[in-house]
Amino acid sequence: MKMNIRDLVSKSGQVRFTEDLDIGGLFQGQGDVLRVDPLHVDVVAKADSGIVDVSGTLTLPVEFACSRCLSHYGQRLTIPFRERFTRDKEHLEEGDDEENELFVMEEDVVDLTPFVEEGVHLGLPYIPLCMPECKGLNPETGANLNIDPAAVPEPRIDPRLAVLQQLFDNGNEK
Repeated sequence: MKMNIRDLVSKSGQVRFTEDLDIGGLFQGQGDVLRVDPLHVDVVAKADSGIVDVSGTLTLPVEFACSRCLSHYGQRLTIPFRERFTRDKEHLEEGDDEENELFVMEEDVVDLTPFVEEGVHLGLPYIPLCMPECKGLNPETGANLNIDPAAVPEPRIDPRLAVLQQLFDNGNEK
């Protein structure tokens, strides 16, 4: 996805970019991302006073492995996207904060792909969960506690302390 800054600034107009990108290679080695469909990029670039503002949404259908119960689930991520570019360094002195970071580009043509990829990485869930109240796996049996909550095993008593348990049981019977 390439955008010509000089053309946009000189025309003071706007251009819409809609494209599907294959970004499956970004997730090599990530065990929690199982499958990624093509990323749909829908952004609008607007030029105003020598600054090009590119904003829109990134839509990514993805299949995750839940971090607690390891079940597979699909999710459609809608990630907001906004970047600002200029060719003039004088715009930097206007006191931009981190939220409105401005990139000074030496070239007329900007490749938006690295910015889009960074936005996708930042938009992914840090710990993917199939549902917020996921109970996870039973540590002893490996059973999914979301499917079978009764899979919790009986508490085991250390054989060395079994005599104490019998004393407590006998004390409760009286």
